[in-house]
Amino acid sequence: MKILNNLLLTAATLAAIGFFPGCSTEDMIKVTFPEEIGLQQFPVTMTLPPGFSDTVKAWEVFPPDCQRAKKSHAQVWLDSSGVVRGEPVQRKITFLWELMKGTGGETRFFVIKKTTEPAAPAFTFTDEDRMQLTLSEAGKPVFSYVYGMNLKEGVPEDRRRSSYFHPVYGLNGEVLSDDFPQDHYHHRGIFWTWPQVIIGGETYSLWDIRGIHQRFESWLCRQNGPIFARLGVQNGWYVEGRRVVDEKVWVKAYRASEMGRILDFELCWEAVDEPVTLLGSPDIKGYGGFSFRFAPFENPVLTTSGGVQAEDSNRIPFPWADFSANFEQRELKSGAALFDHPQNIDHPNGWCLRHYGFVGIAWPGIEPFVLQPGNPITARYRVLIHRDDAAEADVARAYTAYKEPPQAVLLVE
Repeated sequence: MKILNNLLLTAATLAAIGFFPGCSTEDMIKVTFPEEIGLQQFPVTMTLPPGFSDTVKAWEVFPPDCQRAKKSHAQVWLDSSGVVRGEPVQRKITFLWELMKGTGGETRFFVIKKTTEPAAPAFTFTDEDRMQLTLSEAGKPVFSYVYGMNLKEGVPEDRRRSSYFHPVYGLNGEVLSDDFPQDHYHHRGIFWTWPQVIIGGETYSLWDIRGIHQRFESWLCRQNGPIFARLGVQNGWYVEGRRVVDEKVWVKAYRASEMGRILDFELCWEAVDEPVTLLGSPDIKGYGGFSFRFAPFENPVLTTSGGVQAEDSNRIPFPWADFSANFEQRELKSGAALFDHPQNIDHPNGWCLRHYGFVGIAWPGIEPFVLQPGNPITARYRVLIHRDDAAEADVARAYTAYKEPPQAVLLVE
């Protein structure tokens, strides 16, 4: 079998990497795991070369011993991120693998094979009253995406909104997110809004829905499979019926493990007809951006890459932040960590951190950022749902795998 760079996998090479003689070597994957990761289940993704098994969607991945180690299904998907308009989208394949502590920095080889039987999807989507789309794994809810114009009974009409994630569930079925909390009616689960949106010299607030709102337009993708579910949404920002910003939302929810569940977000914005300026709150706080409002709780712990945070804070830069607590009066803690992708604008960004149950990435903060027609921008974030607190959930190592994901190469010509 020939591989990249015209290297030949000889019998000696196969023996050196632990290849088991009874396993087919039709195709192999070389994966290099970054340093300082472990005790987590990580997605491993690689780009497929043109023409590679275009008609095959169901795959299995094994270590070279095949018969002695647990296999993982692999899932093919189309990735349009970073693709110039008019160019073909990239075909990628993803599988999940769990590393033990101390094994980071290693290079491993895997065998990839067509499945003998297609793997059953682990996820299902359910549309509820044309108001929200709920994703479930093995019958247990993961999150709901609110796409209808939602309003809670007893809340003022001007707080009606759409285009956010709530409820978001913990690994034991507890609800982690809040919607229409009495102290901030405009807070809503996982959301991304700004207090100052300036268009043509006029200032509006997407944050508390004053003069501008997000509106669902169509579904771009609903993909489920054995490894992850992927949801794509087409939204618009509207001012008095005029569409001013094109918004695309992509979220990928991975299958849960004992360590946690990964939710990967990709948000894309483009001004439609004229420049649109984004700003945080008009004070030193600068809040506004990708945010998570948490459900009622007890015993909160706020942790960042700088350690446990005893006080609330504004615009202090960190690559990640975590909120953990006892939800629904449960004995054990659970929580969620938010990761700021290292390629995001102004990374590492400042944060709005509140012990009352709010964690938000304050971008662009107190400096304006201008969306231009014809120049879409993309922001990426990861939410890690976990048990226990940030220390027990090994959030720091999990961020390392987000910052430096495993590098995978398909070893075929």
